[in-house]
Amino acid sequence: MTFARKALIGAGLLAVAVFAWLWLTRPARADMAAYVPADSIAYVEADSLPDIIEKLTSTDAWRELAPAAGIDANAGGKRLSGLMSFTGVGPSDAVVLARAQVAVTVLGFDAAEESDATLKFSPRAALVAETHTSEWRVKSALEKLVGDFARRSFGATSVERKEVDGVEFVTWTSPSDKHRKIVTAVLESVAIVGNDESVVKACIDVRRGARPSLASNEQLKEMRVRLRSNGALAFGFAPRGSAAKVAEVFAPAVVGSVADDTHVQSVLATVLPQLINQTMGSAGWSARVEGGAVEDDYFLSLQGAMAERMRAPLGTDANAGEGALELLPRGVYQVSRYNFRSPEFAWRAFGAALSSQADVSSATLITLALEALLKPYGIEKPRDFLRACGPEILTASLDATSERKVLVALARDRESLVKQVSAHLGRGARAESVGGVEMLVSADEDLGAGAFVGDYLLLGSEEDVRACLVARAEGRTLNADDAFKTSARALFDETAFARTLTDERDSARNFMSVFARRGDANVARATPGASVAPYERRAYSLSETRITDGGFEKKTRSSFGLFGEIVARFAPR
Repeated sequence: MTFARKALIGAGLLAVAVFAWLWLTRPARADMAAYVPADSIAYVEADSLPDIIEKLTSTDAWRELAPAAGIDANAGGKRLSGLMSFTGVGPSDAVVLARAQVAVTVLGFDAAEESDATLKFSPRAALVAETHTSEWRVKSALEKLVGDFARRSFGATSVERKEVDGVEFVTWTSPSDKHRKIVTAVLESVAIVGNDESVVKACIDVRRGARPSLASNEQLKEMRVRLRSNGALAFGFAPRGSAAKVAEVFAPAVVGSVADDTHVQSVLATVLPQLINQTMGSAGWSARVEGGAVEDDYFLSLQGAMAERMRAPLGTDANAGEGALELLPRGVYQVSRYNFRSPEFAWRAFGAALSSQADVSSATLITLALEALLKPYGIEKPRDFLRACGPEILTASLDATSERKVLVALARDRESLVKQVSAHLGRGARAESVGGVEMLVSADEDLGAGAFVGDYLLLGSEEDVRACLVARAEGRTLNADDAFKTSARALFDETAFARTLTDERDSARNFMSVFARRGDANVARATPGASVAPYERRAYSLSETRITDGGFEKKTRSSFGLFGEIVARFAPR
């Protein structure tokens, strides 16, 4: 056998051995729920950050908007990150990010008093990463990544190092706010980053077996199956009781908008968490890219027979039209369309279902709270109003910067609605013609205005009602907006009882701007005149909600989904 042939065989055997070693030592998927405490009130997991980036940069929105933002639409480096993940070869921080499975856990909330004596609530949360990498490599990568993030977020920072039960804790603190801090620790291949030392310590205790993990939670297992978590880019979960714990924190700040009486506010703040705990079960979320867009799926389980009890009242009318869209102007920020065969029946059944979970005195307060939800629309007696309405009811925000909303309702009993609107606007209401339609304007500015257009009632502030009538007269309605019609394609096979479309141009711009700031490596020259048109073409995100077996199911379709909101909100400025 010649030397060349021997060398060739030897090289081949070596290559096989190296490949076998790499295959045997490749990262094995871990259950990230086993890395977080069992008493987590919220949990999110993602198996591959490179996969998320690859999918987001493959969406139609990215490919259309990247040139307008001055970004190379084909930038990303998926193949390189995949190679680093498989071999573990490359810069430490790049290898860690390529290999990492991550989870986020929230264990509770802390309150800090602001300078104006108001309370600011912040979650006690941690990010846990199984890096599938050696501890020495994880430490250097984590310190570099978190240190850079802290400097961009906080400015100049102070750094403290200490050892807790044999594990080094490193803490970065904002010089302007001692409550803003980032705490990190590394245990073998696991990196933990939190905003509170106790949360980081809790995750370490879980890995050491000193504290139970979330992995054994049966609700989690059921939610993973329901939301197909195995094929999702990310999955989130909140156990039963989580919503009640959140309500305990925020209810005192919310009930003030329901009632002025301090005693009523106090009772509602106590009853609301109890009511939520008795009616709501676990909640889940998953995200995937379908048809060039991001689809987020949500599910909220209801306890006992609540879901079955609500199925008939929340039944929809498949023949309900969409004439209300002819009364809204183009450029509406958000519009929600509700479809019930009987709006009054849906209202009564919903109130009865909630009241059945409370005592008599609390049930009265629940009714009061529900009625308060409709008062901003000028509805004083919800049952009478909804009895006179048909199956199509819309609420809309014309401007993202305003808290005002308009209501459009199909009239089933026009005479009754006329009497109710007249009583609401008061005797001193004046009438004027706008776009060939009579508009009634209350003498009290806070009571707004109303108008009947064909079979529809329009209620809202004078400014908003006038804008709707002028747009209708000029043919500038939402129903004629091509971007709106394109976005409004149904998500469910059956009619959903609630559909919401929201202008997402600003959120898409914010998301793209994060990547446009990352430096010249990923930035291409922006196409002249391309900065506006792509955003106009994909103006709206869509969400639909329906009642199904066991609870409420919601699906959304948007440019970048919940990922986009998270990146735009938390990326360092």
